[in-house]
Amino acid sequence: MERKLKIAPSMGCCDLLDLKNQVEFIDERADYLHMDIKDGYYVRTFGIGPDFLAAIKDIVKKPMDAHLMVQRPWDYLESCAAAGATYITPHTDVIENVALVTINRIKELGCKAGVALNPATSLESIRYYLPYLDKVTIMIVDAGIAGQSVIPEMYDKIRMLAKWREELELDFLIEADGSMNKNLYAGLYDAGADIVVLGPPALWNKDANLEKAWSIMEKEIEEATRIVAYK
Repeated sequence: MERKLKIAPSMGCCDLLDLKNQVEFIDERADYLHMDIKDGYYVRTFGIGPDFLAAIKDIVKKPMDAHLMVQRPWDYLESCAAAGATYITPHTDVIENVALVTINRIKELGCKAGVALNPATSLESIRYYLPYLDKVTIMIVDAGIAGQSVIPEMYDKIRMLAKWREELELDFLIEADGSMNKNLYAGLYDAGADIVVLGPPALWNKDANLEKAWSIMEKEIEEATRIVAYK
């Protein structure tokens, strides 16, 4: 069966004046709901918080992924779990010395454990705890800064991670995040990514009408993955 490239719209990009409608629309169609939680310190911008997840948890059915772009992820674990997060995904560089403690705590809270790697972070840093992970997010640009060009070497990073997954017979998901657009789907899919995170250029900016924007995005992904699948 042909592998499907799954989609995770970044829900903090929704139109706040039409939030409920957009959340319900996306929840019906997406595979995951990506929640960028930022503290203005680990990254230079601010994002949504656990209260956003709590506000929508009763109207969504798809898994919510709390992507913790924060300096102190431990301060967010309990609140994200209570708010309905299915996945909690801190960055590796801030849990380096307590990685397994953090992963185990996430699982104790009833959530699935992910980690996110910035472009400069080596895959070797997570190799020995890959069996404990449910998802690995590869940042294809530096976290938290809009408008960057994708770093080409990140395709190789994803390809190596997919190779390790096969060799070790593991089943964690591989997610690509950052500056997503139609020109990236084929390369990411070919490298082995399972999920792509969609921001405004990949979805909302396609059309003022979200339904039309979604149709355009879906067609772009379908065409890109078809080319790879049958090349």
